[in-house]
Formats: sequence, structure tokens, C-alpha cells
Amino acid sequence: MKNKIFSQTAEFLLAAVVFFLPLIFLPYFTDGFDFGKQIFLLLACLVVFLVWTLQTISEKKLIYKKSHYLFPVLLILVAFLASTFVNSSNKTQSFAAATGAGAVLISTLLYLLLNSLGKRKTILYSLLGSGLVLSLLRVVLFLGDFSFPLNYPSLNLSITKAWSPTGSLIAQAVFLLALIPLGFSLMYENLRQQKLLSAGAIFLLNTLNLVGLGLSFHLLTTTAQPILLPQSTAWAIALEGLKNGRFAALGLGPGQFVNAFTSFKSLNFNNTDFWNLRFGSSSNWYYQLLTEVGIIGLVAYLFLGWRIFRDGIRVFRKPRISYTGLASYLALIILLITQFFIPLNFFLLALVFILLAVARDEEQVSLDFSAAGGFAFLGLVLPLAFWGGTLFFAGKLALANHYFLNSLKAAAQNDGVTTYNLQIKAIQADPASANYRIAYSQTNLALANSLATKQELTDQDRSTITQLVQQAIREAKAAVAVDPRNVVAWENLANLYRNLINFAEGADQWALASYQQAINLDPLNPRLRVDLGGLYYSQQNWQQAANLFAQAVNLKPDWANAHYNLANVLREAGDLAGARQEYEVSQSLVPIDSNDYQKVSSELEEVKKRLPIPTPTPKTQEPSEPETLVTPAPPAEGIEPPLELPEEGSPPVTPTPEAQP
Repeated sequence: MKNKIFSQTAEFLLAAVVFFLPLIFLPYFTDGFDFGKQIFLLLACLVVFLVWTLQTISEKKLIYKKSHYLFPVLLILVAFLASTFVNSSNKTQSFAAATGAGAVLISTLLYLLLNSLGKRKTILYSLLGSGLVLSLLRVVLFLGDFSFPLNYPSLNLSITKAWSPTGSLIAQAVFLLALIPLGFSLMYENLRQQKLLSAGAIFLLNTLNLVGLGLSFHLLTTTAQPILLPQSTAWAIALEGLKNGRFAALGLGPGQFVNAFTSFKSLNFNNTDFWNLRFGSSSNWYYQLLTEVGIIGLVAYLFLGWRIFRDGIRVFRKPRISYTGLASYLALIILLITQFFIPLNFFLLALVFILLAVARDEEQVSLDFSAAGGFAFLGLVLPLAFWGGTLFFAGKLALANHYFLNSLKAAAQNDGVTTYNLQIKAIQADPASANYRIAYSQTNLALANSLATKQELTDQDRSTITQLVQQAIREAKAAVAVDPRNVVAWENLANLYRNLINFAEGADQWALASYQQAINLDPLNPRLRVDLGGLYYSQQNWQQAANLFAQAVNLKPDWANAHYNLANVLREAGDLAGARQEYEVSQSLVPIDSNDYQKVSSELEEVKKRLPIPTPTPKTQEPSEPETLVTPAPPAEGIEPPLELPEEGSPPVTPTPEAQP
């Protein structure tokens, strides 16, 4: 009786985990989606494991099912772990990424528990029930007028028509699409068993899920169209990674796609409407695997996909077809096919492992260890040590996440002291996060700038400003140290030095070096060249500024601001004819009825007056989108005498991935 209670408890808990996984949302402790689901699933798996352990101790034998897909699953896990520890520039970030090694590890644990303790129909009913809740939520959001912040306004996290607790509207649509064969198989089996009431209830449930699916597709094709990296750009990035022998086998590391994107993207990307964005995921899951986990990771996943297709065909050819089993394979195949067109988040990754566990009936195995006596319980030490270490690591990351999100909330309320203190706690809990250190360096600089605006500075004020500046430099340098391929970290360091030019001697040279390193990591980004050119412009180094602005123009010929800045520096250098030409190009790239058009027209007329022979202005063309012409801002006014920065203030230079010229 006791053993039956344990098994039923484990089965119920697993069904609850599967039901709540798509719905769980933790906005007040984590970022609410991928990381929140990982924490929830890790804790839930621990509870189920403890129940399984109690059952094992009570029966004095270990009962489990042979795992048909364990070998390919372990291959995938090993590939992710190897890529993380061998090639990743930030191993903690790669392990804790939404689809990183930690996510694969947690999903593997869920697969093992479901395979041994879960019941197929129970899990399928849980998935359908979860889909029903999501569909009802989709109907309510679609018909209602909802738009309010869920957690922190600075995160732009709010409920809208397109919001979904699965992490994205795409994830919800794919999930509901995969439920179609599952729902109809359960309805058919109930009809065969003359359970008309149950069949009718499942039919209604399927209908509502189809409504939710239809509304999701409607939003995805109208008002909530996702911005995905073009397939051609994604393939070019993956191919460039393969050309680099270091990253061919194991990739750049899970969660490191943004670094591959900045280093390996093609020049054609600058012709797109979202040229100024940095993508953290590829256009589809297979390209992302090839980029982040390399050939080994992609081959391991394709091996799993081949087994799924092979076994699905075998089930279909059996004389007595298990319709729920066949439907599970169809759902898996739907997921594998959609992965050619979309990247995955953690929920969709975990869904693959859930369906793997219920797709195939495995043979039950029993290991009797009663004769071993108390020595058998020593076998529990290893899994308990694993759970303890994993929970400790995950708990620190969750606590750091909590502190950081609260610091953003305090920053949105202009509470600098609270922001400062919370970011210190976040870094102490997770010192390997480049994002936390970048934010903390910016907070220190903002506090220093605020204090420097005082009309009369005391010795204590100067001491505090010096300390804040030193801390800003230290944390900005630490950010590039923990993730040296992160162009955002280098850009932050460059901007920090740029803001200190009039506060400290030598900051201009360090800013130039940091900008150059950022350009090395993102060689086809025209904005970085405009930023560096603006620094030379402020130093009245017209030749270097003109070279960089010209490079920006070559990288993106239709960017009005690059032409405008090039015109300004040519005017200052005395090349009035060249300045006139660039002003005219700028004028043709901005809307006629905009302030930008009036601004550039005024400056163009001034240049014309200084030319010996006026040249007529060519007919302008109205662009598709407005532009904003901005002259690079000079460094902030400093204080006298200037601060002395520590010797270790110079930026470190690290080797970068081989980027295309």
C-alpha cells in the first residue's frame, strides 16, 4: 500500500510539473520566463526525485524503465558541456543560458523521471490542460484591452495582446500546434472505448486549443510580427564559425550567439531595417546549434531527430497502432520541423524532452539491493551531492537576478543609492555576469557626474568622485575580463573613458583603444565607427574622423547620420565641395517635412555661400523612415585639477575571434 502511494504521488507530481511548466511565471524573483522556468523545473524535479528515493528505500529495490533515447540525449548533454567548458568566453553565462548546458541538464533530468515514473496518458492530459489555459488566456487578451507593466517598467515587461507565459507568442503557437495530434488521438481512443462524455470534453478542449492557435497565428502575421534574424545572415554566421578551426567542432559556446553575430555577420545585414540590432539567437535552432555547439552538437541533435523519425515510422507500421504513441511522435516531428524556422526558448526545449519520455513504451527493470544492506544507501550520496551543488549554484544565480531586477526598479525611480547597493549584491552573488558589472560601472559614473555638478567641490567630494570613477573603471574592465568577446562590454568601457576625458589625463587614449577593440569584435557595425569618429572630431583630428565617417558611409550608404557627420568634418577640414556633396546626400535621405531636413538644408546653404560657384541642389527623395541627425557630443566638462586615474586604468586587449574583413 505504501509503495503504491509513493508511485501515485510521483505520477501526480510529474503531471503537475508538466501542466504548470508552460504557465509558470516568476516576475518578482527572476526575469519571469526562461530562467524562472529553469528554477521551477529544477526544484520540481528534486521533489519528484525525493519521492522516487523514498519508494526505492521502502521497496529496497530500484524500479525504472529502460531509456531508448538516453544515449542520444546524453550525447547532446556532453556536447553542450564540452562546448561550455572548452570554448565559451563566459562559462557561467553559457551554463545558465536559456538553452545552455544547464537547460539541457535539467531537461535530461525531467526526461529520466518522466520515462521511469510518468504515465503517458496522464502526461498528455496535462499538456492538453495547459494548452487549454493558454488558449483561454489568448482569447481574453485578444478580446480585452490590456497593457500594464507586470514587474519592472525599465524591462518593458507588460501584458499586451501578444503576451504569453511561455516566453513568446511563437513558443505558444508551436506548443498549441504540437497539441493537435495529441488531442485528436485521445479523443479517438475515448470514442473507441465508448466513453462519449470524455470524448466530447476532449473535442471541446481541442476546439478551444485550435481557437488559441488561430489567434496566435493571426497576431504573429499582423500586429505582433516577430523580428527574426534573416536565414541568409544566420547561415553566413554559422559558415564563418566553421571556417574558424577553433570553433568548428564545439562552436563558440551555448548562449554566445550574440558574440558570433557581431564577429561573423555579413555586410548585407546593414541593408536590412534592423541593422542596428544585435541578435542573441539565430534564425532557427539548427543554425544556432551549429554556431554555438558546433558540428558535434548539431550531429548529436540530428542523430536524435533521425531516431524519432525512424521510430515514428515503426509505430505507424505496427499491426496494432498505439494512437497516443503515434500522436506523440507526430508532435515531436512537428517540433523538429518548426525548428528549421524558429529559434528555441527553454520551454520548447523542455517540451522536446517531455514528448521523448512519453512517445515510447519502455521495458520496466527492477534492481534488488536488499542483500547489500546499509551499503546500498551510499549510492544516494552522489545524487544528493549533485542536487545540493546544482541548487546552490542555481540559488545564487536566482538571488543575483532578483537583486539586479530590483536595482533596475530603483533606477527607474531615480533612487541612486538603492540602485548602487543592490547592484553590489548582484555582483557578489554572480561575479561572472558581464551585464551586472556593466550596469554597476554606469551607476558609478552617473553618481560621479551628479556629484561633479556641484559648484564648489570639497576635498571629500573630490575623494568620493575619484572613488566612484575608479570603481566605474574597475567594473567596466571586469566586464570585458569575464566576457572578452562581448562587444557591449568593450563599448561600455570606451564610453566610460570618453566621459572621463575632461576629468582625467590619458582617458582619451584609453577610449580610442577600447573603441578599436569593439570595432575588432563588430567589424561591420557603422555605428561604432561614427562613435569613434566623433571622439576624433572632438579632438579636432579631422583626418582620422573623416576616415571613420567615410568607412561608416561605405558600410551603410543609406544612413543619413553617417553622411551628415562626414559632411561636418569635411567642412571643418576645409573641403567645402566634399561637404556640400555629403550634405546633399544627407538631405536626400531624410523626410522633407522633418526638422532634420531643415537642419541639413540650413547647413548646406551656409556651405554653398562659402563656395566660389554655387551648385544646384539635386531633387530630394523622401525616405521610408525618419532619421535623426546628431553631431557627436563632446566629452562632459571636467573639473580642475583633473583626477589621477590608477595605472591599471588602461583597457586590456584580448584576442578576438577571426572576423571577416
